[in-house]
Amino acid sequence: MEPYLVFSNIDGTLVLDHQIVTPLTKRVIRTLQKRDVIFYIATGRMYNLGRVISRQINDDVRIVASNGAVFENGHQMNKHYLGKKALKAAYEACLADPNLSAHFFITDTAYYTQEIPRFVACDAGNLLLNADIDNQLVTDLEMLLNLSDQITNGIIIGRGHPESLAAAKQRLMDQAVMSLSSSGPDNIEMIPTGIDKATAIRQIQMIHGIDADHTIVFGDGQNDLGMLQSAKYSVAMDNALPEVKAAAN
Repeated sequence: MEPYLVFSNIDGTLVLDHQIVTPLTKRVIRTLQKRDVIFYIATGRMYNLGRVISRQINDDVRIVASNGAVFENGHQMNKHYLGKKALKAAYEACLADPNLSAHFFITDTAYYTQEIPRFVACDAGNLLLNADIDNQLVTDLEMLLNLSDQITNGIIIGRGHPESLAAAKQRLMDQAVMSLSSSGPDNIEMIPTGIDKATAIRQIQMIHGIDADHTIVFGDGQNDLGMLQSAKYSVAMDNALPEVKAAAN
């Protein structure tokens, strides 16, 4: 069999309850790997939360994390960073509206403006998964800007306040200092300009010399749209957004 690349989103696609990989899924992935398939998880999660899932499967599973801002290349890690302008814009957007909370990520630490991200707290608090995540409060803009050479991506959460989220998204779009996406109706995913899961996939395809005709992707959310267009075989989950189902073949 010719080598293939397979990329799967995590939440709403690969796992149950945001954290459990079933025995059947593990067996299928191992079977594919024995047939020269290189299997990646491709997630908006920070790197260490991606590792929580990859470790459940096997040591040969590779990771695209932070919506493509971080990905594994053998023993190397490729990273892109949000940068000072994006961090300042996000911080000020949330400072202007108490209904919003911003969260910024490096591979093993979540920095937050109001509260620890619920999904980080749940995963990190589960001793079975051993997420190995630190959480730190952002005390001011200067602290955040001093982390600009480490922060790869972020998320703004506005549960129950869609109008606040929509206003913040428009404000960030107008400033054009980052790429924006969403993994759900209650958040804005913040990614370095020009980066998404698709850019990581294209780089990985070049590294391995495997083209789109030998690439398969699985996804369900808005932040999966780009990667669906990077493969000949694109699969939308039954629970996927309508636009994702329309994009998948």
